[in-house]
Amino acid sequence: MKNAIPNESQIQTFVDAGSRSLRHHTFVSDKLNKHRGKHPSSELLLLGAGHDAGTSPDTETGVHFRLNQTGNIFYATTSPELQKDTRDLFNSVTVLFAAMTKALADKKKTLFDYAAWTSLISKSGYFIEVQKFEQNMVIESSSLTIDTQVVQQLLPGITSGNSMEIAKSVLSAINGTYSSKAANDESKSGHILFICEELFGAPSVTVRLFFASKKSHEKITASPCHKTTSTTIEQVQQADTFLFVSPDTIAQFAGRFGEHPESYTKLIEKLSGLIT
Repeated sequence: MKNAIPNESQIQTFVDAGSRSLRHHTFVSDKLNKHRGKHPSSELLLLGAGHDAGTSPDTETGVHFRLNQTGNIFYATTSPELQKDTRDLFNSVTVLFAAMTKALADKKKTLFDYAAWTSLISKSGYFIEVQKFEQNMVIESSSLTIDTQVVQQLLPGITSGNSMEIAKSVLSAINGTYSSKAANDESKSGHILFICEELFGAPSVTVRLFFASKKSHEKITASPCHKTTSTTIEQVQQADTFLFVSPDTIAQFAGRFGEHPESYTKLIEKLSGLIT
């Protein structure tokens, strides 16, 4: 994959990325994990298999994964057919990402420009930062290539097939960005990933902007990603995590903030006075 901005068909085309049992899957969305936590695991398995509580399911519920061709939109769903509200929410993500890539292209920026993504996210009004994500990746000396191990740690649902090749091509493009003579040791590259999740009709969209400097990524980029390594490599993967607020939600509730009661205005002034 080249650093060029992808065309719309790549953004809207998704490939199968495999599945795993619900019992062993943890959703990225805190909301969905809390929703899942309100029900016993056995009950969720029964519901997902289409059985009433108290009966024995024939099969265990699975979470199915899909990835678009640019490697920027990831689906994790428990239902083969999405409800209309869920489908509309996920479609709005696709449209927004398409608009973002066009904006980057108009400014002669690549998909891996961390500064450009940070500016887009902070100024768009569609994202709320909820977490600083940090994960220590360990690349083992084994028969698996470096890029395969990285993808499996960042996206556990992807194990093989076309989706793995898409994710590996993204890593290869990032590796090429770091190898550029124009990049100094402190230059940051980023990769944005919209994580669209659905748990039995309850949807949620979380966005992660992964980033690293050329210096922090040097152990991985020292060897070609498609090669295996003879030594163990450790690297801290960092990302900003955001909650996506859909346009429909904004349209529904934004008008309520148009007028503030006088007492509320005074409360804001009092709180502002406490900030130094």
